[in-house]
Amino acid sequence: MMGRKGTAGPAWTAVFLVCIVLPALARGQASTGTVSGTVKDAQGGVLPGATVELVSSTRGTRSTPVTTNTNGDYVFANVAPDTYAAEVAMDGFKTLRREGIAVSPGDRLVIPTLELEVGGRSETVNVTAEAPLIQAQSGERSFTIATSSVENLPIANRSFTGLVGLAPGMVGTARLGGGGQNNATFDGIGIIDTGSNSIQLQMNVEAVAEVKVLTSTYQAEYGRSSGVQIAAVTKSGTNRFRGSLYGVRRDSDWNENSWANIQNGVPKPVSKQTDWGYSIGGPVGKPGHDNKLFFFFTQELRPRTVGGDITRFRVPTAAERLGDFSASLDNNGNLFNLIRDPASGLACTAADTRGCFQDGGVLGRIPADRLYALGPTILNYWPAPNSTQGYATLNSYNYESVKPSVSSLAARKPSAATTRCRPTSASAASC
Repeated sequence: MMGRKGTAGPAWTAVFLVCIVLPALARGQASTGTVSGTVKDAQGGVLPGATVELVSSTRGTRSTPVTTNTNGDYVFANVAPDTYAAEVAMDGFKTLRREGIAVSPGDRLVIPTLELEVGGRSETVNVTAEAPLIQAQSGERSFTIATSSVENLPIANRSFTGLVGLAPGMVGTARLGGGGQNNATFDGIGIIDTGSNSIQLQMNVEAVAEVKVLTSTYQAEYGRSSGVQIAAVTKSGTNRFRGSLYGVRRDSDWNENSWANIQNGVPKPVSKQTDWGYSIGGPVGKPGHDNKLFFFFTQELRPRTVGGDITRFRVPTAAERLGDFSASLDNNGNLFNLIRDPASGLACTAADTRGCFQDGGVLGRIPADRLYALGPTILNYWPAPNSTQGYATLNSYNYESVKPSVSSLAARKPSAATTRCRPTSASAASC
């Protein structure tokens, strides 16, 4: 027993290290961004040695400080999607705070030059009006659908892929002009089924923080596909407790029947779809304090009732199953009773029926001894005709099937754990 206890320590240590490091490993380049910039003084001289930090506007956490190099430049790598404020401090200068730095997955943002004013370090200069952030390190063409749009825009299928059509140059999930298959990731993890090239994971929209669509000239880390890259990021808890409750209803009773159904005398199909769910997130600790662990959970229930769809076929009639085509009609309602006997070696036309089957003098009837026994047996697996309406028009169908109404209940919820650790450093692996 003592020997086992002695080996348990390293084992638990390894598990603990894996739990700490995995969140950072999971945030691949496609799910995080890079923030860089330059610090200068009021005269335009570079300031090496200045300390720069990124402060999360939603969680209040601070990144590990970085120091500007000899050229006054700084870089933050692996920055999780969020909105940040950049704080720059240096002895002999006033502290500068630049708000509104929104980072999306895959961004390579360059903050416009931050200029420090001479003064006490305890004094803070807040920059509220500044040049916009730009993708100076990438030539990508992309479009980001922000959290507010994800939450508020009506989406017919309640799937995050429905937001892709908001990007310029997109028609649904296809790029204008085509070119290549699409690729999709969730928090940097690929969710494309490589067999069918379809999206495997359909997270409920309430769990999505934002969706970024890259249409062309994106970076090398976006591999596998030459088409559109769809990068979605899940929500995280903030430093305040927040939640939501929502419901979406779609009902065929509110819709008009289609023109084609009206012309064919077909009732509209039944489709009653409801999406209702909830979400809750916040800090693991006292709200507003220096928390480093946050959680977010959401679940969506999706009751469905569908049916009433009419399927129409043309199946062999009872006479045709016995080899009697004497009264068969084509799709235009014309008599179709010329069945050639290949053994006769003669022609079978309307002008010359010598080579046609005509058992008992009935044109179009095949003798019973000429039928392949297995054929009629196979035909009996088909349902018997149950409608004459199609024969009364263009002979297009003689069997009609109405799908019964079926009710089901499905649920969508995040497949990951309900807690999420947000490190104090934008690039560190520990909490």
